Amino acid sequence: MAKLLKPMVIVLLVLSVASLVLGIMLFNEREVIKGRTQRLENAAAEFARSLHYDNLDRQALMDYDRMDTALNRLNVHAALTWQELQDTIQDLANTRLDLEQTREELRITQNRLEAAEQRIVRLEDDLSERTAELARANQQISQLERDKASLQSRIDDFELQVARMEEEQLEMAETIADQQSLIEEYEAELFADESVIGTPPGLSGQLLVVNPDWNFVVMNVGSEDGLSLNTEMLVHRDDVLVGRVRVSSVRKQYAVADILEDWKQFPLQEGDHVLF
Repeated sequence: MAKLLKPMVIVLLVLSVASLVLGIMLFNEREVIKGRTQRLENAAAEFARSLHYDNLDRQALMDYDRMDTALNRLNVHAALTWQELQDTIQDLANTRLDLEQTREELRITQNRLEAAEQRIVRLEDDLSERTAELARANQQISQLERDKASLQSRIDDFELQVARMEEEQLEMAETIADQQSLIEEYEAELFADESVIGTPPGLSGQLLVVNPDWNFVVMNVGSEDGLSLNTEMLVHRDDVLVGRVRVSSVRKQYAVADILEDWKQFPLQEGDHVLF
C-alpha cells in the first residue's frame, strides 16, 4: 500500500504543478484578450467619434451577443458617411469646374470691356467729325429751307392736281365696281341652269384653300379639266370620306365650291382630295 501511495502522490504533485502553470498561462492570455478587447472598444469609439456617430453603445461592444449589432450599425453609418464624402468630393470638383468657367467668363468679359473702351475712344473721334458734319449740314438746311419756300407754291399746285385725279380715280373705281357686279349677275344668269353632264367621271383634284368661316373651298381643277358648274364632288382624306362640295364658280385652272354641311363628316383641310 505504501508503494502504491508514493506514485499517486507524485502524480498528484505533477498534476498540481501542471494546473498551476496552465492557470498562469490562461490568466496571462485572459489579460491579453482583455487588453485587445479594450483596444478594439476604444478604437471603435474613436472611429465613431471621428464619424460623428453618437449612438454607439459601448456596453454592447463588451457583450458578445450584441457586439455584431453595434458594429453593423457603426458600419452602416460609416458607409453613409463615406457616400456623403464622395458626394462632397464630386460637389467640390463641380465647384472647381464652375470656378474655372467663371474665371474664363471673367477673362472674356474683361476683353470685351477693353474692346468697348477702345470703341468708345473711336466713337468720341467720330463724334467730333459728326459735329463738324452737323455744322455743314445746318448750312445746307438753311439753303434747303430757302429752296423749300420757292417750291411750296409748286407743291400746292401739284396737290390740287392730285386731288382732282383722286376724285376721278374714285369715280372710275365706283364705275368698275358697278360693271363687275353687273358681270357677276350676267354670269349667274348664264350658268344658273347649267347641268353637270359635261364633268367627266373620275375627275379628281385637291383642295388648295379651305375657308370654314365663309363655308367655301378652292380646288386645283377647272374648266380645262372638264369641270362644270354645280358639280357635286366627294371630299376624302386617304380612304375616309370627309364631306361633299358643290361647284359655284369655275375658272380655267381652279374652281370655287360651297361646302355641303349635310355631308360633312369631319372639318375639311387643305390637301384633301376631291373626286367626281
